[in-house]
Amino acid sequence: MNYREPRRWQQRRRVEWIDVDRNGKHPDNEAQRLIEFAGRWAPYGGATGEEILVNFGMTSLRFVERLWQVIPESTCDQEEIRSLASAYPLDRQTNRS
Repeated sequence: MNYREPRRWQQRRRVEWIDVDRNGKHPDNEAQRLIEFAGRWAPYGGATGEEILVNFGMTSLRFVERLWQVIPESTCDQEEIRSLASAYPLDRQTNRS
């Protein structure tokens, strides 16, 4: 085994992480986290209020409001936006309270 292989692997991984950071959905880190979290939970009908509270320290209603504030500035494609809209509809959240 070549002794340089682990170093090359680490360098490739570092470059990949830099590329991932560069190709984010939003320039703001908090907004990026919101979108990624919401997208991860969208296939399951959205995150629970408990998960949102633990991860972001806000209510479900505030999370959904904030998510839809940052979506217009994001680089999400239409399919992602449709998925988020079905899991986190703003009108349904506001009618609950």
